[in-house]
Amino acid sequence: MNAGLSGRTVVITGASRGLGQALAESFAKEGARLGLLARDGAALADLAAALPTETVAVCCDVSEPDSVTAAFARVADRFGGVDSVVANAGITLGNKRAQNLPVDTWRRVIDVNLTGSYLTARAAHPYLARSRAGRMVLVSSVMARVPRHGVSAYAVSKAGVEGLTRALAVDWATDAIAVNAVAPGFFNAGMGAVVEQNERYREQVLVRTPAARLGDVPELASAVLFLAGEESGYITGHTLAVDGGYGLD
Repeated sequence: MNAGLSGRTVVITGASRGLGQALAESFAKEGARLGLLARDGAALADLAAALPTETVAVCCDVSEPDSVTAAFARVADRFGGVDSVVANAGITLGNKRAQNLPVDTWRRVIDVNLTGSYLTARAAHPYLARSRAGRMVLVSSVMARVPRHGVSAYAVSKAGVEGLTRALAVDWATDAIAVNAVAPGFFNAGMGAVVEQNERYREQVLVRTPAARLGDVPELASAVLFLAGEESGYITGHTLAVDGGYGLD
């Protein structure tokens, strides 16, 4: 068990499925209390009931400021505070070259992935500051540095998340809050499941990946668990690539 997580209260956004669900399961095994946030209330309730730890599940749209603020207040009211936050909620919509991307699609992706990460951080700040060992972990993507065709909004939103990580690290250092990001490559869960199911896409990814395989979720979870725990306090403003070498120049 990770001694840096036992007894900590951790909030995870986008927790109802994919990587968010897997992260919730990993944190639960380490003895963390969990605030689970997502739009799908039924899926959250099912997940919360299955986890071997104390949980509170809250329906939340990270692109809506009032929704995020209310969700954090509810978690803090239940557990007495918040120690770590994983801003995992994210979407990708369609696959179109930039000049053909509808403006509404662009705005929705930016609203959820980038503005949603900011609103999550903004709502989390007073609780993390009171923790005096606050940890904020944002989720970027290898696409922030090595975009594929047709993912301009997603790639830009994740590049923005990495910039936000550095800006928050500077702003929050005196509050004893460490702010970092992980940049996943292609995993066998979440959005990466599309790669696993499409043989042509999978081969394109594997040819570029020195590790020559997709990642296993526990490999990503271990990086997030470390950055969210007490031992990572002197690491801040860093984006940790967990991509099997896909993003190497």
